[in-house]
Amino acid sequence: MSAMARAALALLLGSSLASAAVHSGFLYDKLCVDRGVGIDGVDTRTEPQRHTVHCLLVSICRNSGYGLLTKPSGQSQYSMEVLLSERGNADVITWLGTQEYWGTNVKVEISGPYDSQGRLHVETITRDGSVWNGSGAGSDTTAETSTSAASTTLAAGTPDTSTSAALATSAAGCARVLLAFTLIFFLSL
Repeated sequence: MSAMARAALALLLGSSLASAAVHSGFLYDKLCVDRGVGIDGVDTRTEPQRHTVHCLLVSICRNSGYGLLTKPSGQSQYSMEVLLSERGNADVITWLGTQEYWGTNVKVEISGPYDSQGRLHVETITRDGSVWNGSGAGSDTTAETSTSAASTTLAAGTPDTSTSAALATSAAGCARVLLAFTLIFFLSL
């Protein structure tokens, strides 16, 4: 799915309704990708496996944000597949602090939902079989909290306004999903 379609879908569905996505590729900072050659001298388009953790943590690289580089089928060069959200960038910085400072070959698998701009939040980062849980991991407890609150309200004998609010939210969510599928259908034509 194109970045534009992903952003439109995320905007329509809202980040809480977007399902988790999984992307694999080389973790890269936007600054080095935009330059074409990293501060560490690595050509981002042809040899991303040589990019160092050290370079990823240099302040100007870190401040530019992160994304994943992949080589599209039939292409000879790597390009940015997905950008990370602000929360995702913060999680990556924390995760990079656990990696070998002069290490290379930062090929990862990142899973998480998209934000409203089509950027990826980080729930987990997997590298070489090791899984790291980000700040977004396990944060989907909204439904459980709402159900508990409704049960407590009913038990206390007060009016149940949460049910009508939940139904309204559910109807709005269904409308967004229907609109998103329609948009995807027309974008695929």
